[in-house]
Order: sequence, then structure tokens, then C-alpha cells
Amino acid sequence: MAAEAQPNPIHEDDRKLFVGGLPQEAKDTDIQEYFGQFGEIENINLKTDPNTGRSRGFAFILFKDSTGIEAATGQEAHVVKGKKITCKKAEAKQGKIYLGNLPTEGITNEEIEAHFVAFGPVAEVVRPVDKSKNNEPKNFAFITFEREETAKQLVKEGSTNINGHALTIKKVTPKDQNGWGGRGGRGGGAGGWGGYGYGMDPYYGGYGYESYGYGAPMGYGGYGQQMGYGGGAGGAPGAGGKMRGGAGGGRGRGGRGGRSRPY
Repeated sequence: MAAEAQPNPIHEDDRKLFVGGLPQEAKDTDIQEYFGQFGEIENINLKTDPNTGRSRGFAFILFKDSTGIEAATGQEAHVVKGKKITCKKAEAKQGKIYLGNLPTEGITNEEIEAHFVAFGPVAEVVRPVDKSKNNEPKNFAFITFEREETAKQLVKEGSTNINGHALTIKKVTPKDQNGWGGRGGRGGGAGGWGGYGYGMDPYYGGYGYESYGYGAPMGYGGYGQQMGYGGGAGGAPGAGGKMRGGAGGGRGRGGRGGRSRPY
């Protein structure tokens, strides 16, 4: 009986390389041939246009060991099929949860963060306030984790307990265009997609989320999952225009999410 494959102890986020500025004709085999010299490759994800099948000029390479990342990023110049390309360690994809049934008093943002950091690194805790009630905290919050898998695991559990209070955990999901959220418009030129609107609350909802792409010279801005801003690495300055439920993507930068309608 064959032995089961053991999971790699090194997290994917620490073994993933972003490669940009690839020539249109570059295939997986070309990427494998070039970057294989830096370390053993587990997977290559060359991004293509779903409509035309043409390369979008960037890819993610997953090495079997983090030394592959170090070797590749330690070299100044990279050329694939005669074209100079760029590479950098890929940004980790973040994950977000909705935390409900919070009491008005008795649980602070600091206590929420201290509770959830035990599950994984926390990037941000946001608890909206009701301005019509003298900035009284609402009964829910959004917690963003550095890694998406942490959020997924907590959603599976569905609940948690802080200071004796039973709290619900839900997945933060984008609404479709008829569901009062919707996708933001596409940015000009080589910019990324804009954020999504999230309507977990009739009054507050509408977080822009998951602006996509790297803002390197090739114009694909950088995984931006934080509250409506795309966090590109050097993208051009234009920000997307507002629209209901989401924002138009700018060059390498996601727009701010609009307000979601109540449901």
C-alpha cells in the first residue's frame, strides 16, 4: 500500500512567486524551464483571459521550498523568451469573516483581536458604530485575517465565545448586481478590477473588497483585499469612480465600495 503524501510544512504563501511582464507567447513550459533553475516547482498558474484564452502577462509559481523564492528574487534581472520580466514574492491572500450578536458593552475591539489571533494573524478588526445613537457600537464586526484559510476554518465552525457571549461567524460574500452589491467597473488600461460591495447591514454594508492585480510596471496591481483599497505595488495613480455596491478599479488600485442596499 502506497504511503500517503505528507502535507508541505511550509505554507504556500511563503513559497509563491509572482511573475509579471511575461511575453504573450510564453507558455507554462517556458516558465518551468526558466524558473526551474532556482528550485523545484510544484505548480505554475499562468493567468489567461477567459474569453480569448490569451495570456494576461503574469503568473504565480509555487515552489516546493521557500529557497526557490529566495533564489529567484535574489537575482536582479530575469529574461523569458527574450523579454525582461519582473518577479517578487506573492502577497498572501487575506480572508474576512462577519462576527454577529455582539453586545453593546462587554467586548472591546482589542478583546476581539486577542481572541482571534489565536487562530491566525489578524490584519484588521472593524466594528461599525451607529451615529444616530451617539456612536454606539453596532452588534457586529468584520475581522480580516492575513491568510484566507484562517477565515475559512472559522466559518466552518460557525460560532465562538468571547467573555461568555455566544457569537455567530459567517462568511463575507459578494452580492450579485441584482442583490445590492455587485461588481465594480473595470479600471482603464491595464488596471485591476474594482472591489465588491458587501451588505451585511442595512445601514453600514458595502465594503469594497478584493481588488485584483499587481501595480508593477506591467500594470497589474497587487491583491488588494483590505476594505476597498487594492494596495498595488507602484500602480498608476487613477482611482476608480464610485458606483452602487462596488467601485470602479483604477490602475493598480481598487476603488472604495459603495453602500449596499438593505435586504
